[in-house]
Amino acid sequence: MRINKFLSLCGVASRRASDDIIKQGRVSVNGKILEEPGFVVNEGDDVRVDGRKVRPPKKTKVILFHKPAGCVCSAHDPQGRSTVYDYLPPEYRTMKYIGRLDLQSRGLLLFTDDGDLLYKLTHPKFEIPRSYYVWTTRPLSRSDAQRLVDGVEIGENEHGEMEEGHAEEIFFDEGFFEMVLCEGKNREIRRMLEAVGYTIRDLKRVTYAGVTLGNLPTGEFRELSATEEKSLREMVEDENSEK
Repeated sequence: MRINKFLSLCGVASRRASDDIIKQGRVSVNGKILEEPGFVVNEGDDVRVDGRKVRPPKKTKVILFHKPAGCVCSAHDPQGRSTVYDYLPPEYRTMKYIGRLDLQSRGLLLFTDDGDLLYKLTHPKFEIPRSYYVWTTRPLSRSDAQRLVDGVEIGENEHGEMEEGHAEEIFFDEGFFEMVLCEGKNREIRRMLEAVGYTIRDLKRVTYAGVTLGNLPTGEFRELSATEEKSLREMVEDENSEK
């Protein structure tokens, strides 16, 4: 990569302004002052401007994983149960999951090494939508569905404060219903259904911030496509701009 493009990627200056910086003798590569802006820099080269090392921003990743029921969202489990990281190759095991799923829940789980994106996708104040397919031991009535939309008390949190859970929307389908939430309280859907007298048989997350699970097999993962990641980041920025 030409040195002026490299400096631009590092946020030093535009390519044209970088040419001027180079001509002023302010740039060194591997300890040697550059004189020509056409120099080609290679990966691993020590590039410095005014004696300070510069690097391009780290390329972050987002992966989509289809979590099976029965594995925990944790790096280590003291009970010896399988974790979501057991399904990932070593190069992905430093990534953080976005919005945990409880032990018996399954479906879409995103991972990223972008701390800012992780924060914006999980903090309740940003109200990022996620949707779930829910199967209960008896059919959910329309009146109880409205109670869930209006909001129900779901018990105390770890600080002893009473919490309320509510669904943004509920859509009925054959044998199950879809629930859309914009928060991520601990076991929120299970606690909401228990509050109105229902027991969940199966719970599957199918979307998160516009990313869909699709037909990805259980226990498999893939990196988001460039289009998916672009849409995800645009949704985050759109949601944040409204807060």
